[in-house]
Amino acid sequence: MLHQRRLDAEGPLGPGANEGRLEVFALLEETTRVSGIGWRLTTAGGPGPVLSRTRRYGHSRIDSELAAVRLGLLDAQRRGCRRVRVSSTEPALGPLLRGEAMPRYSRAAATAARLRPLLDAFTGVGFELTPETDPELAHAVGEALEVGLHRVADQEEHRAAIIEGILERASHVRLARSEAGWIANERYRVSLDPMRCDCPAWTARWRRVPIAGRRSARLPCKHIVALARREGVAVPADLALGARRAMV
Repeated sequence: MLHQRRLDAEGPLGPGANEGRLEVFALLEETTRVSGIGWRLTTAGGPGPVLSRTRRYGHSRIDSELAAVRLGLLDAQRRGCRRVRVSSTEPALGPLLRGEAMPRYSRAAATAARLRPLLDAFTGVGFELTPETDPELAHAVGEALEVGLHRVADQEEHRAAIIEGILERASHVRLARSEAGWIANERYRVSLDPMRCDCPAWTARWRRVPIAGRRSARLPCKHIVALARREGVAVPADLALGARRAMV
C-alpha cells in the first residue's frame, strides 16, 4: 500500500491548477562522492521532461536527493506552481523537509534547513512516499552518474601523472624533526595530519580559493609528498585525495 506523508494536510492528491507533483531521485558513488540527481515535475498540463544532472562531492545519497528537490522546486516556481507534492522512495526525505530532528542525518538536515526559504515561497509543500522510482527518471539519473564517473576518471588520471612529477621533486626535499613537528628544507613546517605546509605552493596559491575549489583541484606540495613518502604513503591517488580533503 502506498504510504503518504504530508507537510501540509490540505489539497487534492492529483495536480490541479497551480499545483505540481515533483518526483526526485539520486544515486551516489561513495568512493568518489559523485552523484547523479534527477527530477520530473507533473502539472495539470501533464508530465514534464525528466531532468538530470551530475553532482560532485555529495555527502550522502539523501543529501544529493535534497539537491534534486531544490532544483525541482525552482522549476516548479518558474512554471507558476503554488502547491507542490514531493515524491520519493526515501522515507527520511519528508521528515527532513518538515524540519524534524534526525540525528542520523545531521548533515542532510542542515541542507534541508537551507531549503526553508524556497519551501516558504509556496502556499503548500507536501511529501509522498512512493514504492518505486519511475524507470525513465531512474535511467536518466544512472546516466548522469555514469557521466560524472567518467569525468572523475579522466581527471584522476591527469592528476596522478602530475603527482608522479611531484614525487620526483620530493626526493630532493630534506626533512628534519623539531619540537614543533617536521621542517622541510630547514624552512617550512609540514604535517600530514592535518595535511598542511607553510610553503607558497600550499598556502598562498590556494588562500583565496573557496573550499569547494580546493577540493576539486588542490594538489599536495613536494614537501607534503616528501613527508608522506617517509611515512609510507606514495600512491598518487591517496595523495590527491588527502590534498582535496585538507581543510587548511
